[in-house]
Parts: sequence; structure tokens; C-alpha cells
Amino acid sequence: MSIVESSLPIATNSSNPDTNLIESIFDGCDVGLAIFDFDYSLLKCNDHYRHLCGYNRTDLLPGTKLETLIELTLIAQGTESLTAQRSARNTILTIEHKPSHTFRIVTKDGKSIEVCRRKVGEILVETVKEVTDHTTEISAHNKLEQFATTVRDRMSHAMNAMADGFALYDREDRLSFYNAKYVDLNPHIKDLIMPGAKFEDMLREGVERGGFNLNGANKEQFIQWRIQEHLNPSDPYEVELEDGRWILINEKKTHDGGIVGTRSDITEMKKRELHIQKISWELKERNFHFDTALNNMIQGLCMFDEHQRLIVCNKQYLVMYGFSDEVVKPGIKIREIMEYSVSLGNYSAEEAEQALSERPDPDRLNKRSTIKQRLKDGRVIAVMNEPMTNGGTIATYQDITQLENHEKKLVDYTKKLERSNKELQDFAHVASHDLQEPLRKIEAFGSRLVKKYGDTLPDDGKMFVDSMQNAAFRMRVLINDLLSYSRVTTKANPFKQIDPNKILADVLSDMQVSIEESGAVISADKLPEFDGDPVQIRQLFQNIVSNSIKYRKPDVAPEINIESKLVRNQTEDALSKNNVVIAFTDNGIGFEEEYKEKIFTIFQRLHGRLEYEGTGIGLATCRKIIDRHNGEIRATGEPNVGSKFVIQLPQYQTNHSEA
Repeated sequence: MSIVESSLPIATNSSNPDTNLIESIFDGCDVGLAIFDFDYSLLKCNDHYRHLCGYNRTDLLPGTKLETLIELTLIAQGTESLTAQRSARNTILTIEHKPSHTFRIVTKDGKSIEVCRRKVGEILVETVKEVTDHTTEISAHNKLEQFATTVRDRMSHAMNAMADGFALYDREDRLSFYNAKYVDLNPHIKDLIMPGAKFEDMLREGVERGGFNLNGANKEQFIQWRIQEHLNPSDPYEVELEDGRWILINEKKTHDGGIVGTRSDITEMKKRELHIQKISWELKERNFHFDTALNNMIQGLCMFDEHQRLIVCNKQYLVMYGFSDEVVKPGIKIREIMEYSVSLGNYSAEEAEQALSERPDPDRLNKRSTIKQRLKDGRVIAVMNEPMTNGGTIATYQDITQLENHEKKLVDYTKKLERSNKELQDFAHVASHDLQEPLRKIEAFGSRLVKKYGDTLPDDGKMFVDSMQNAAFRMRVLINDLLSYSRVTTKANPFKQIDPNKILADVLSDMQVSIEESGAVISADKLPEFDGDPVQIRQLFQNIVSNSIKYRKPDVAPEINIESKLVRNQTEDALSKNNVVIAFTDNGIGFEEEYKEKIFTIFQRLHGRLEYEGTGIGLATCRKIIDRHNGEIRATGEPNVGSKFVIQLPQYQTNHSEA
């Protein structure tokens, strides 16, 4: 039971004499009378109160809040519902600070009503009566009251029409007044926003509900920061709501110790700010990447405007010439740079003038150009000027000292190589003429000696003559092989389309005797036509086939299988789309894989002369022929199993007339 109920028995269903007395007092009053308990809930009222205030019986049920009755009265006077609701709340707050208050209102039927509210302990007593003496004072009071009500309504409408949220807190930091936008900007605590609510209570509940983006702070840190900013307002500050909106809070102290503040939705402005910030960071990052790339170039680089003034340069340029960045900086002219370089002793003033004269005329900077600067310390710098569309130039500086030295060495090497080739050609001429003649005489006189005196020669004499003739024969074979090797390039025929099947048939026909003697079995695919030197391809086929027959296993007939195919050329700049691949596989003695490259070296032999005849030039000649045909030759082997030689040639050569 409440305090009011225990001290004031007003129930109507009791036979208690005190209760009947209270009922008689309420019914016998010539004024409207209503009593409310400590939380402003209706305990009792008479019919006169209901009639004068214009309430229905259902409006005045016990327990009805005074705030609800005030709201009904304002709505009956034409006040908007939301405004009436706020005014009713403000009225209740006024009662807390002003326990006795009298005012007049005019009902919708034109009656002038005087209302007197007075707190008696925990009870609120409200009396209403109709005023009939419309004195000037009363009329003025009514007008002032109506004017004040109108002003409050218009002020409320104006506040709700604001684009910003507005809130007023009293000296105890309780919410006194706010507008609709304030509620909209605090959606996470919408149900808590009401007059009398404390700022800290609403803030803590809003944080617990996740209404804010804390941006890395913990909850208590965020709450303490907001309370500090709220109680000691200075500059506006920003908070981000959970829904992504950004709010600018601007608060000030009032003269009575309260706080008034606005809340502005700055989401779009913040998005633009963040977008600009992002662009700024992207530009900084790009500039960082640009500076990093520029200063990590191995070449020096400068950019000049249309007046040949420096715009930018990298560190390598400064290091290359020994320049100070305090002197060579944006705005300096190319002539001033050259004069500075002369003062550092990079080159003479005459050389600087010559370099400037070789530099393109600023009025005709429309062509790419390259000049070489030879510095006093022996370095050679290549300066490459690239024109820009605005009339300026980009110049790159590269130290080509080593390249120049290499080029000089290459020229010297080329001259030596030309001399060597000439000497090789001279040797081929000597070998084919001067050496052949005495060799023929040795062979001829040796034959005559055997024919005329063979029967009379002692055994050791016959052995000497045989050794001489064998040596002469080997000498002739060696000379012929060397001639063949040298003539791959010196006596070559132009490339033309050839039929390798006919060439192979001619080779096998020429080798018929050795094939029959060895019992060799040779099988071959149909070979595709390709461009080549027919004489050299014949020599190539003959060397490989004879090599397989020569290096056969004892008492085992040689088997040689020749296969071919076309494969696509993987080189992008190759004229020929296809390569011809021909593989020669035998069942001979084979060789160790470690010798697969050595066997193509001139004079390289894996076996003694007594085991297998030969000069060690045949496979070297094969490789030289393949090199001239822009191809490759590879060999694989396995001891006592056999060997495989694979040649790969372009199907079409780039120049048929090549010698």
C-alpha cells in the first residue's frame, strides 16, 4: 500500500465513516478537484473536475497519469500529438521544481478555466474552476498564457524542423529538452530518450548495445572520453555510429550549469574527407613508388621542361657526375649544369660547348637522339634524349665504359678471327695443292719400290715400306678430312630445298660394300623435305651412318634405324614454323654419357687407332654442318647397348642464298 493510500482512505466501496466523509467532500465541492499520488497517478476526482476539463469517464480511471491528462488537454486545444507529448513531459518536470502553480486556460468551447496545482507532502492536489470575472488583468493573463503556449508550440515545431539534433541538459546532467533529430541520431537508445534521463546512463547503455564504432578503444575508455568531452566541452568532436553514420557533436555550458548541444550528421562530408584522404594516400604511395623506382635506376635520369630547365633528376645522375643536390636542383638550366660540371673537372669548357651544340635545339625537340660524353677520368657516358609532347625532354645517362671497352675488344677479336679464317683458307689451299703433291710422290715411289724390289727386300725392309705406305694413306685421309671440315664454311653451296630421301639413298648406295661386309640392316622413315646444302647434308648422313657401322660390336650385325618428324618451332622470331627432327639409332658399342659432348670435338677419339680407324674429325664436321644450317645435334649412348644421334634443322632457312 502506498503512503497516500495509508493516510487518505478514499475507496468508494467501504462503509467506513471517514470514507463516506471524503466522498461527501469530493461531491459537495463547488470546484473541480483531483488528487494524484507521489508518481502523479490519479487517486480520486469529482464530476465537476471532469466537466470543467472536458474529460470522458474513461479518461479518469484510477491510476491514470497526470502527464496523460495534460497531453489530452493540449491535443483537445489543437496541439500536435508529438508536441503535446513533449509539453506534457516538460510540465511534469516543472512541478518537480515548482510545487505550487496557478494558471488559466481557455477550453475549446470558450470557457476560461483557472487551474491550481499544489503539492502537499507526497500528494498533488489539483483544483479547477470556471472564471466569470473577465477583468483586464485576467484577460491579459490569459492572453499571456496563450501567447506563451503558442510560443512554446512554435518553438517546438522549429526545433523539430532543425536539420541538426538538439538537446538541453540541466545542472544534474539530466535531459530537459530535445528534438526529433536528436532521437534520430541516437537510434540505439531511442527508447531511453526522455526528460529526466541522465547522460551517462544513456551513454553506457548505448555502448553496451553496440551503437558506436569504438575504433579500437575498449568500452570504458570510450565512455570516459565521451563523458570528459561532455562535461568539459571545448571544440566539436566526431563519433561514428554502428550503422556507419558520422556525427559531429558541438556542446557548450549554459549560465545555470547545464549543457546545450547539437548533433550534426556529417556522413557525406566524412565520406568525401575519407575519399580525399584515400586519394592523398594513393598519391603519396605512387610518389613513393615513383621516387623508389627513380632512385634505384642504374641509369641517371633527368626531366627538362620546354625551356631546358630541370624538373626532376635521380640520385644516380648526381652520383655519376659528382654533383651536389644543393646546386643541381629543379629550376637550374642545362647550360648552368654543364658549366658546373666543367668546374668539377668532368670535361673542358670546349667539350661542354660541343656537347651543348650536339644537344637538340629546344625549338626542334621532336626527335630522339643519343650522344656520347667522354669524361676526364676515362668514363664514357651515353646521353639519350627523348622528346615530350609539351616540348620538354627526358634524358637518361648510362655509363657505357665497359661496353665501349668490350666493343673495342670485339672489333679486335673480329679482326683476329678474320685473319684466322684467312689463314684457314690459306691452309686449305696449301693442303689441297702443296701437301697433296709430295704425298702422291711418297705413295707412288713406295708402290714402285714394292713392285720392283719387293721380292729382294728383307723382311724388315718390307715392314718399313708397309709402314711408310700406311702412314701416307692415313696422311691422305687426315688431309681430306681437314679439307672437308674447313670447306663447311669456305666452300659451302647456297641453301635450297632438297629431298633428303634421295640423298640418303645415294649415301647408302655409295656405302654398299661396307654395308654388305658388315651385314648392316638399315631402315628409314620417309624424310620431310627441307632447305639445306645438298653436298653437306650428304656428308652429314654419310658420316653418321659410317660412324654407326664402324663402331659396331664384334660378331653382331649393325642395325641402324632412321626416324623423322616435324615439330613446331618454339622460337618466336623464327621464320620457319616447323623443325625437321631426324634420329639415327644403332645397336653398336655405345659410349659413356660423360662423352656426349666431347665426341663432337675435332681430333677427339674415345678408342685407339688400332681398335677403330679414323681421324676424330667426322663428328666435328657434322656439328659444323649443323651449325651452318642453324640447327642442333645431340648424342646419347649406353655402353654395349648403342648410340643415338638426333639432328634438328629448320624446315625453311631465312636466306636460301647464304653461303
